[in-house]
Amino acid sequence: MNLQYFPASDADRRFIDALLGDRAFTQVYSTPQSADDMRDATRAILQSGGFTVDADGLTVTPCDIAGVPCEWITPAHASSRGLIVFLHGGGFVRGSLELGRRNAMELAALSGVTVLAAGFRQAPEHRFPAASLDVLAVYRALLETGRTSDAIVIVGESAGGCLAMTLPERVARGECPMPAGLVGLCPMADLRMDSASWYVNASRDIATRDMGERMLSLYIDDKDRADPLATPLNARFDARANLLLCVGANEVMLSDVERLADHADRAGASVTLNLYESMAHGFTKFDTPLARLAMQHAAQWSAARLVSPS
Repeated sequence: MNLQYFPASDADRRFIDALLGDRAFTQVYSTPQSADDMRDATRAILQSGGFTVDADGLTVTPCDIAGVPCEWITPAHASSRGLIVFLHGGGFVRGSLELGRRNAMELAALSGVTVLAAGFRQAPEHRFPAASLDVLAVYRALLETGRTSDAIVIVGESAGGCLAMTLPERVARGECPMPAGLVGLCPMADLRMDSASWYVNASRDIATRDMGERMLSLYIDDKDRADPLATPLNARFDARANLLLCVGANEVMLSDVERLADHADRAGASVTLNLYESMAHGFTKFDTPLARLAMQHAAQWSAARLVSPS
């Protein structure tokens, strides 16, 4: 395993301190109870302007792939080296293409590679395994158009990272080939939420165990949380898998991601684990130096693993 640690700057620390001290933000982010309230809160956060990105030369085109609403995000001079599929976060309940658009656009701008953002179904209207099936359907549809698996990297943030990291289980079941790479940005790695950092980092993160429990109760039954298609920590990895995991050192999910990295490494996968000092859950969506660095790492790592499609 390749383990890398990236220290926070004074600007990063000031940003995180201000974020944790912003009572209005933390209440909007973590206290909504119902799915509708969660979605209203997410829309309010998005309208605040903090999740926008300036990226000249990108074209965003809505589309439908395998019945899943998606967006093509294309750089002006897109590389022919392949495709990045991006899976947004939102805890399986409050996610949307809009929520993930900042990270998807950054990936396209920083890598020079076309990005396909997939808007998988959300709970409680569509419970587990609907989101996972949507990701599989989109991936298979891309392969059916003639793209090869070694010309596709799948990047997921938070809940999207969970979906990306369970794909090796689909591979083990013979349902699809392994993509060229899998990237988890602050990924949810164990839906049982029982590791140490959920408690040790509770006062250092904007995500909370209570918030996670509310969302997951809408998404999945307790008996299914250990399912390897739900929890990457139980998925079957092997030497075909190439993983980049980017996680904030202050995240409540830190221990889960570290355990996932060890699990995949022991199974023979190629694993890079990047730790970003002081960063909270979902930090890549914010405008802070370490967040921008993490997105550069994800974009460069993804581009380096792509080959020209046949």
